[in-house]
Amino acid sequence: MINSFGYLVVSGSIDEWDKFATGVLGLQIGEFAAHGSHRYRMDDRAYRIEVEEGSEGVVALGFEVRNEGDLRLVQERLINAGFSAHEDEVLADRRGARRLLRSLDPAGMNLEIYVGARRSEKEFASPRGLKFVAGDQGVGHVFLMTHDAKEMMRYYVDILGFRLSDTIEFDAIEGIFLHCNQRHHSVAFAEVSSEVQTGLGHLMLETTTLDDVGYAFDLAQELGVATATIGRHTNDYMTSCYINSPSGFDIEYGWNGLAVDDENWTVGRHCSTSAWGHRPIK
Repeated sequence: MINSFGYLVVSGSIDEWDKFATGVLGLQIGEFAAHGSHRYRMDDRAYRIEVEEGSEGVVALGFEVRNEGDLRLVQERLINAGFSAHEDEVLADRRGARRLLRSLDPAGMNLEIYVGARRSEKEFASPRGLKFVAGDQGVGHVFLMTHDAKEMMRYYVDILGFRLSDTIEFDAIEGIFLHCNQRHHSVAFAEVSSEVQTGLGHLMLETTTLDDVGYAFDLAQELGVATATIGRHTNDYMTSCYINSPSGFDIEYGWNGLAVDDENWTVGRHCSTSAWGHRPIK
């Protein structure tokens, strides 16, 4: 039922985000929201990332459905399974959606499930002259930390309709990767101990050339915000680097991610996250 990961709303320093989003990531500043937040574009949508002024953190993950029938079905399934699913007309207007449901996943993340996203009449123009793999595949992916992987599977797979792509075993932890369209995964998560805080581990954005990744990595190194070297992942073949955002979480900035064909896809199991690279930068 969920068609794509449509947007991310975070809090942090808007001034820092303006510089980071345009200068490092190559996003375009969109129309400012009436409530003072700044929005950033990566395709024909009015925005894909929204930043509210405040202490560092994640406000909400936005997930899109194709039509109002799917939205009603999602609401029914969430409520019947014991999860929250409240329609919020005020928030829908604020986010630029026709209709919107609010829910809370087992990791404690605020989800906004919506239909009818606002599109921009102006062509996307990156200040760094690049393009992103977005559109029907959405923003990219999020990697989440949870205390209950089974409940996350029930929430995202059994209720919201995500499909399992594959798993990775690393450091006695299993990473679980789920897709809802051709992108290899739009949501991934790992179960962590009770001492580790749940929430967003990283956000992935995908560009269309390897040079885009290299240039972003150089810029991030110059600014002292690169957190891992360029490398290639084992499961989705993404060649990427990791960059710390002004809101505290990492951005995986990648190229050439694997596409999923559900008719021919076979679920895999991997024993390492990267074939090479992705070495932490201290």
